[in-house]
Amino acid sequence: MFEITKDQTNRDAVLSAKDYLKMLDGFESRLADPIVKHVHDYSIFRGDLSQTSLKGYGAEPLMASIGADTVVYVAPRAGAAPDAIAKVASIYGKRCVFFCPASKVPSPHQRSVLNYPNVELRFVKIAAMPVLNSYAEKWAEQNGAKFLPFGLAKSPLVTAGLILTAQRMRLNPSQVWMSVSTGTAIRAFEIAWPYAEIKGVAVARNMHPGEIGKADLVSSSIPFLRPIKDLPPFPSTSNYDAKAWKRFRDEHKPGALFVNVSCDANIMKPYPGHINSQREWGDHSDLERPLQW
Repeated sequence: MFEITKDQTNRDAVLSAKDYLKMLDGFESRLADPIVKHVHDYSIFRGDLSQTSLKGYGAEPLMASIGADTVVYVAPRAGAAPDAIAKVASIYGKRCVFFCPASKVPSPHQRSVLNYPNVELRFVKIAAMPVLNSYAEKWAEQNGAKFLPFGLAKSPLVTAGLILTAQRMRLNPSQVWMSVSTGTAIRAFEIAWPYAEIKGVAVARNMHPGEIGKADLVSSSIPFLRPIKDLPPFPSTSNYDAKAWKRFRDEHKPGALFVNVSCDANIMKPYPGHINSQREWGDHSDLERPLQW
């Protein structure tokens, strides 16, 4: 079970929606409008059907602002962010280097991004993810690349991108429901739709002060990497978005929006090639190797 703060501050609410959108003056999205389906008395953002996931829509303004031709990110064993970054980077002609925790076998999510021709995976044996983030950030600085923080949680351009995505959905929801990891999206949606109730399920980690604002969250009782069996009636991510579906189905009000960030099929595309992902302790060869494109 994850701990959820009782603090109701939103650390991103230092600016209004209007102020965030001003950051995007001159920005023209290269992505088609997000797809929203209306069902019975509610709506669903269908990240599984849209050109990219919700994370990709949020990441696009940041990607468009980057001058470097290579971006660097740490890819955990599960998550939709690497696929979104790879997709949007390919649209903007940028390369991606994903650093991953070394393992005997890379996860399906990690393997999947190699289907993009602009992606390289590198592996380092670590005790904790913050260590790998530190390594990756240093490598990016040394190689003239742009490091992207975990969950894209520290960029106001990502918040602006998510607020713009909410605007492009052309909705005024009574509630917004979704699974939550870093809280970047729920904080942005609180700013975009200030009169909507924000509800959902924390699926990956403890939620700290400033991270959830006014959102009403409960903790998932299922470990993050474990998929859920009670799936929504549409393609979803079984270890992430789907974990908020039961609560939404049982408790939502008319006019609610369910956010389906992506789906398993989009972030688990088979990759047939061999991947050497095993490393010994102290083997930093992937960190010492410069860009080789």
